[in-house]
Amino acid sequence: MSLEIKKNDFLRQFEAKVEGCLIKLEYSEQAKNIFLTRFEIDKSLSEEKYQDLFITKVLDLLVEEDGKVVPTCPKVAAFFKKNRSEYKHLLPVGITL
Repeated sequence: MSLEIKKNDFLRQFEAKVEGCLIKLEYSEQAKNIFLTRFEIDKSLSEEKYQDLFITKVLDLLVEEDGKVVPTCPKVAAFFKKNRSEYKHLLPVGITL
């Protein structure tokens, strides 16, 4: 299964449409840090099925942008904890989960 992630700079969110429903992850930027603040997925979608895939795709995009990620949203923070070895290089110095 693949998702096409769009970075909506105007609304400050990453987006993907799945089965006609919007999945989004809001963010704010400060210097080279990107704060992932709020994750939203439609209740009609299987949350577990799409959540990890969506977050993975967003983080892969952020790796390309060479920024640091501060996961303030609980769902994204939980994903970081679960996948610590793969994504810990994205965390700014001094941030641990």
